[in-house]
Amino acid sequence: MSRAFVKEDSDQPETLPDRPISDLPNYMTATGYQQMQQTLARLEQQLEQLKASSSFTANAERPMLERDLRYYRQRLQSAQLLSPPAQTDKISFGCQISFVDADERHFQFRIVGEDEADAEQGTISWASPLARALLGKQQGDTVLWPKPAGAIEIEITAISR
Repeated sequence: MSRAFVKEDSDQPETLPDRPISDLPNYMTATGYQQMQQTLARLEQQLEQLKASSSFTANAERPMLERDLRYYRQRLQSAQLLSPPAQTDKISFGCQISFVDADERHFQFRIVGEDEADAEQGTISWASPLARALLGKQQGDTVLWPKPAGAIEIEITAISR
């Protein structure tokens, strides 16, 4: 039998490659920064619990936790906190935007940092194609929303903090 398919047993947990880090500026909202700090604290606590345990499961989970800890520490260190603008005449980072498409479907998103983005929660990354199309625009402007199936025209109906 070939040794290529046999895993060497070791007491040391394997190391995983680091999570990819974006080359873009690491803009964050204060809320996103706070949430990331809480996640980091939770992961640190989990790692301490795993270190106290000697189970096989603990050794298997440890590399993922350590990788995630490296990622979150680096992202918090490089974070650039940005606040929503005082005036919302033009779309910028932190703004809540409402818009409607040609089929009268209404959408609402807040532009946030890359690590905070979650479309299901109504947040999109400032680096996303949609956010880039919206940045600098005003209420009433018509914009092309670049989508994989083809761009669609949308009209900005509201901008708020």
